[in-house]
Amino acid sequence: MRAPITLLLLAAPLLAHHSTAAFDMTRPFTITGVVTKFYWANPHSYIDLDVNGEHWRLEIEALNLLRRYGWTKESLKAGDKISCTGARAKDPATLAQKCFTVEFPDGKKLTATPFGN
Repeated sequence: MRAPITLLLLAAPLLAHHSTAAFDMTRPFTITGVVTKFYWANPHSYIDLDVNGEHWRLEIEALNLLRRYGWTKESLKAGDKISCTGARAKDPATLAQKCFTVEFPDGKKLTATPFGN
């Protein structure tokens, strides 16, 4: 009987870590800019984007999920112009966004989270 309770207690921090509570998931938000850096990493990958002189940080998923969606560490590079549709951070002072899909000027799209399907 102890094992199931222990597993539940261990799972709680994992659920909290993957929460979208910091983002306004009720209103889609699209931003367009130039990639300055692409962080191919776990537990989340990130895209740094310059938008009209402002530096934004876009959160996307972990490597295993991104690979399933067709991403590689070469999917983005500095200088790429992209649009990202997702959810803006609830704190308006934070230039952050949960990115659901990335679109290139040629119309190519990459899914960045399960919300992007």
